[in-house]
Amino acid sequence: MATAARNVAVLINGNARGVTDRVIRLVSSVVPPEHLYISRSLVEGRSLIRRILQAGYDAVLTGGGDGTFVQFVSQIRDAVRSADLGRDKMPAVGVFKLGTGNALAGLLGCNEPTEEGLTADFWKARYTALTRAMRFVEVEGRVAPFAGVGLDARILNDFITVKDRARGTPFEPYLSGGGGYFTAIAGLTIPKLALARLPEVTIVNEGAPAWRVGPDGRRVGPLILRGETLYQGPVQIASVSRLDGFGYHFRLFPFAYVRDDRLHLRVAASSVPEILSRLYWIWRGEYFSDTIHDFLVERIAMRAERPLPFQIGGDGEGHRSFIRYELCDEPLELLDFRTAPATLPVGPTAARSGGDGGGDAGNGGDRDRPRTSSGRSSRPPGRPRSMRPARA
Repeated sequence: MATAARNVAVLINGNARGVTDRVIRLVSSVVPPEHLYISRSLVEGRSLIRRILQAGYDAVLTGGGDGTFVQFVSQIRDAVRSADLGRDKMPAVGVFKLGTGNALAGLLGCNEPTEEGLTADFWKARYTALTRAMRFVEVEGRVAPFAGVGLDARILNDFITVKDRARGTPFEPYLSGGGGYFTAIAGLTIPKLALARLPEVTIVNEGAPAWRVGPDGRRVGPLILRGETLYQGPVQIASVSRLDGFGYHFRLFPFAYVRDDRLHLRVAASSVPEILSRLYWIWRGEYFSDTIHDFLVERIAMRAERPLPFQIGGDGEGHRSFIRYELCDEPLELLDFRTAPATLPVGPTAARSGGDGGGDAGNGGDRDRPRTSSGRSSRPPGRPRSMRPARA
């Protein structure tokens, strides 16, 4: 429980797909005007961020989806590092559940974007929210919860297409969540891939020792040292994440919370028939096969034989044939709106708890545990042994 009210700014991306005039009016009815900032361009966003930092806010809530979070938090970090604002520490950061991609909203226990839900989240941000320290992905100078090439980038872009086409129709309620993902995968993504030849990639470890993990989260084989090749071969997907999935219970990265000092790298070369026949279990984070390779890594470089679809935080970023991913040096302090300290789901059994990016328990290390406003780690009670994540 916070001992004093935080000074909280709300920074909205006015260009985000889910941020309509109605949504802006809704947010304006909840957030006092002196604390509400609406950006409609990159330049305006940077200017507003400087104003927010100069005003000394303790926390910033972003609104516009996961891609908006990536954009604004990266700009906040860059502004703090510029050393001309008189701040040497980033404010705590959190999200309103707005926009089309809301994996972070699931992790942090955000309410639905109604007047009651946004009012509750703004109140919690000021008075009761714990903070969860978490290191994210560093890619192309940005801070992101996940990023990658191949199938996940295609799925995320196709999901946005489905939602855009359904907007304003009777199908919108059914295609704005998990149903939209399934429709995108079956109706758009898979047909595009059915006849395509899988590209070849080479992924090299450039950081601390990495290792492959099996379905139980335990290390498989020897440590992979700096300069050694983690994977060379065809890929359907090659992506890293610090979240276990994309929201809507889509747990593509079931080992993202095993270690707070590693990223989960998932490389898969699964065929279209395999994906379709196992989609339910893939969705739950419970499908493993010889075509799926999971690693825990700190820093890697990936080179592909041809440019592949690329996404950062769920936003399409064109195509890339070379990418470097690494774990951020410093953690973000995330505002966690849950009413009690919650640890993170790890491994395939976690899907049964029904969490959406957070929920029932894992052991990610102290840096991933919720903290009170005083900064003390808030340790949850232990879990049954059968549910404890395997440590590498």
